[in-house]
Amino acid sequence: MNRKHVATTLVALALASAYAGGGLTEGRQDFTAMQTMEEGYWYSRYNLGNLVMRSGLGLTFAPPEAAVMKMIRAVDANPNDGDTVSVPPGVTLLKAVFKSGDPRYTQPINVKDFATQGWDPATFEQVVGASAMGWTMMKEIEWAKQFHVDFHFGRPSDGFGAQWRFVGMVMSASAQRQGAYVIQEMMNANGLVVDSDGQIDWPGNWVVLEALSNLKGLLSADAMRLSETNRYQNPAKAQMFGRAADRLFAALGARQPQGIPERSLAIQAITWYAANTPERARAAGVRLRTLALQLIGAPTSGAGEKAYALRGLIEAWRVSGDPLFLRAAARTYGDLAASYNFPQGRFHDELSHSIDDVAAIMGALNATRLFLGDAIDQKQATAFFVNFFESAVNRSGLQQSVPPVGVAKGAFEQSEPPIFYGYPTLPKPPMAGGKYGTAPVFATRIAWNAKARAFEVDDARFESAGAMHASNEFIWFHNEEVNGFPELR
Repeated sequence: MNRKHVATTLVALALASAYAGGGLTEGRQDFTAMQTMEEGYWYSRYNLGNLVMRSGLGLTFAPPEAAVMKMIRAVDANPNDGDTVSVPPGVTLLKAVFKSGDPRYTQPINVKDFATQGWDPATFEQVVGASAMGWTMMKEIEWAKQFHVDFHFGRPSDGFGAQWRFVGMVMSASAQRQGAYVIQEMMNANGLVVDSDGQIDWPGNWVVLEALSNLKGLLSADAMRLSETNRYQNPAKAQMFGRAADRLFAALGARQPQGIPERSLAIQAITWYAANTPERARAAGVRLRTLALQLIGAPTSGAGEKAYALRGLIEAWRVSGDPLFLRAAARTYGDLAASYNFPQGRFHDELSHSIDDVAAIMGALNATRLFLGDAIDQKQATAFFVNFFESAVNRSGLQQSVPPVGVAKGAFEQSEPPIFYGYPTLPKPPMAGGKYGTAPVFATRIAWNAKARAFEVDDARFESAGAMHASNEFIWFHNEEVNGFPELR
């Protein structure tokens, strides 16, 4: 049941083997793009599952028992085949996501009892914001798609994967519940999304547009990309979320994005909107091009902003096919690579990174490998992809813990090399800090320790928007299964 990789990925892996360890002096010489892609997949899964099913970091909801039973029947056609669904005690689902919280456990954990894996509510920043809601919805939708990949998680008649097909149903339901919360509780009379503290998070509004568009697409399709069916299909709900996306797109029509990150997020959101609203694709394409032109040659402050610019330019090239954007993206990648110290695993003039910086950088490097072809040095790009991940995510402890191989996975998923599931130096959750341990989630910030010649965690809190942004970019390393780069029709 191993995931299949497309030819371009295999080429990238071959190139990575010639750049052992990505050129990181203190790194593992056997750490390549394959390990980076697999760990990215699992870190994405760990972060999402712990936020939206265990942490309690937000306003909670419980689906009716009848709805849960309907989900189980949809994913398990033969409950007598030995592969059955179980609902762990203490599952805590979120209809609204708070901005941040301390991910340390408050009691000894039982891996089978989710109630023991909650976080301390006294540490929660109890603001429901557009960025956290948008990125979390995106992450749930993308994992719902992943759990609907037939050759990986099976069909309802198969004797494996029922538990994870069920989790996919739960992720779809959670994204819908959060989407409804955004529409009912956060949209103002003008159609903009307002945070619970009364502020308008403009970048977050673009992310919500992306999420609503993606949710419409999830619920509209007759079949999934790698499945013969779509058990999430709900045309009425698709129309509801589509109307909300239309309203938000119109509300953002007069908005001139401020700064590189917002322009990049706007380009990405407009792409998702156009892909799921083909009747408005032309108007969306005009807006996208205007924003992309503003990224060409725009001054950037730090690697995170440069990566945002690169991601936006690649999206513009990918969608438009205009070589102007290809050349601009290649130049921007060259600037980013020139500012990087490969042996040390850090950018020359930067001593810290937020989780959102890491998300933007890894997302841009992944897109570079996938879409810039021979316009850039692909061997170097793959080494860069491996190097920064090992340095900033693994050796830093940004991913604060990893569960044992036998936890949070189906039996059919546990046959890969252990390094695929987590970097060897990362602790297990009970040993990851605090009296009872720390959840397997991202920290908020890392800083460079010159004496140790490595990054280390500077802020161990969990920041929902940045963590879910990173989790989305990390699952899109496997774009042959879950494609974070939608095609315009």
